[in-house]
Amino acid sequence: MKKLFILAGPVHTGKTSRLMHWATQKKNIDGIFQPVIDDKRFIYHIASRTLRQLETDATRDVTMIGKFKFSNQTFDWAKNILGNCINKELEWLVIDEIGPLELEGKGLEPVVSKIFKQIDKLNENILCVVRDSILEKFVEHYRLKNKYELINLD
Repeated sequence: MKKLFILAGPVHTGKTSRLMHWATQKKNIDGIFQPVIDDKRFIYHIASRTLRQLETDATRDVTMIGKFKFSNQTFDWAKNILGNCINKELEWLVIDEIGPLELEGKGLEPVVSKIFKQIDKLNENILCVVRDSILEKFVEHYRLKNKYELINLD
């Protein structure tokens, strides 16, 4: 039985919104969502219901990709959350989203790699959001061939 589920789709097609709705019907769930609110990306911690701004106008302590600047402090907070989820007895661990930054070793790395390296030992199901345009690179990068199932939350 697969423990890794991937919600894949194009950018700005409601993946996070569908995932957040799906999560309201689950118990024993933790992890992060990355909703866009007023054209800025945030990170939302599921268990504590805490929201922190990820996309920033700051010029210090940021990670840049294209025209976007992301707060390293918020990434550190999110990595801490995900790292702590490994030790919990969860039914679901949500990682929204794994994208180009993670494939470059930035963003939510190295915690995402740590989770995937331990996937066979973990009890929880892991649900990740990945853009369909990088799905193949994602699977290759993390060596997940035949270890996941694509899911549709519609």
